[in-house]
Amino acid sequence: MKNLRNSLGLIVLLAAVFCSLSLAAEISVEDDFGNTVVLEQPAQRIISLAPNITEVLFHIGAGEQIVGADEYSNYPEQAKQIMRVNNHAAANYELILSLQPDVVIAWQSGNGDKIINRIRQLGIPIFVIETRSLEDIPNLFARFGALSGHVENAELKAQSFSLRLSLLREQNSAKSEVRTFYQIWDEPLITLNGKHMVSSVIELCGGRNIFADAIPLVPYVNIESIVAADPQVIIAGGSKEEKPYWFDSWRKWEQISAVRDRHVYLIPADLMQRHSVRILDGAELMCDFFERARQE
Repeated sequence: MKNLRNSLGLIVLLAAVFCSLSLAAEISVEDDFGNTVVLEQPAQRIISLAPNITEVLFHIGAGEQIVGADEYSNYPEQAKQIMRVNNHAAANYELILSLQPDVVIAWQSGNGDKIINRIRQLGIPIFVIETRSLEDIPNLFARFGALSGHVENAELKAQSFSLRLSLLREQNSAKSEVRTFYQIWDEPLITLNGKHMVSSVIELCGGRNIFADAIPLVPYVNIESIVAADPQVIIAGGSKEEKPYWFDSWRKWEQISAVRDRHVYLIPADLMQRHSVRILDGAELMCDFFERARQE
């Protein structure tokens, strides 16, 4: 119940933030790096440089205001029709300028300083995010709502997310720990450390990321270290329809508990690695997989 009370407190705080934003004539919103974006009115022409940003904008009702998006913005279905302006490595600055955006929203880890600084040099207002925890997502809804003029709808979405998150945390808080390996790629073996939001999901479900203490955010590991850590569950990015070609290669490592007990699972990477509302869909799948492991 403590987590539920904390969640309700967050909702009250968010409501106060939304109220103050709606009363202000001039829109002033601070990004995750302390930079304040000031707009005379809600942005009607928005460029999203990352798929997680696109998803959140659609979720709060601002999808029709997106005039440009990155190559990988594929959800919801309407997002596929938006003009493509960048990928993970480069951006079409001439196209971005021609679209006359009121604001560009970027993801620091995904877009990097090169793209972000160049857009800033062009004189375009840019709002940069770096969401690191599940608890930060409702506030992201709030700030996007302020930038786009969807304050009330964003407030409702934030409240819904907070309550759903709190319920998941309550359901899994007292359960036994599950040693977990989260796999991004096979050759080389790539995972995520404890500072990535995927680790927050693992902890939410009562698991422990076996590489939480690794120094890089995206560490390269070897099979010997995985065998030594002996995960009880292995989660790989993918789905039954889009199963990675390397997924079945785990079968030869029977000395690992997760392999021996058949607890090697797939969760679509879009659900786990995008900081949007759908991350709780991925969390529910992960919590269910952990519960299967506990029951054995």
